[in-house]
Amino acid sequence: MAERRVNMRDIDRWQDDVNYHPRARRPRRPKVRKDGSFSKGLLWGGAIGAILGILFAPDKGENTRKKIKKTAKEYEDRGKEALEKAKVEMEKAKEKYEKLKIKAEPIVERTKEKVSEIKEVVEENKEPVLDALENFAENIEDEAKRIKKRYFKGTRRK
Repeated sequence: MAERRVNMRDIDRWQDDVNYHPRARRPRRPKVRKDGSFSKGLLWGGAIGAILGILFAPDKGENTRKKIKKTAKEYEDRGKEALEKAKVEMEKAKEKYEKLKIKAEPIVERTKEKVSEIKEVVEENKEPVLDALENFAENIEDEAKRIKKRYFKGTRRK
């Protein structure tokens, strides 16, 4: 029976923990969620804290509600303005896209024609090139055999 070698780490662990055994499985750490739950909690906590801070402010409730309404109205107006700007920009982008599409159509057609012409040329010249490559490969193989014979001439195989 083979003996297990004991290293210094094992001895240190035995001294630290009486129940330690080198072959025992270590408890696994819990997996950390990486779906942004911390940042979501931070944002929600900040928002709820801000709302509660406004509601429990030392100002009168009526004044606080007016401030909240005023701020909400300002944000609503800003949101509407941003939405209108986005719509205008989207229309501009659509117009540019259509103009570019019209300009690009002839170029695309010419490119397709050129590609088909190149395919035809390649198909026509494929056989001679393949034959030349095959001849070249055969010449290389023949030369390799000649060099091998010359190099190993006079040696015995075991």
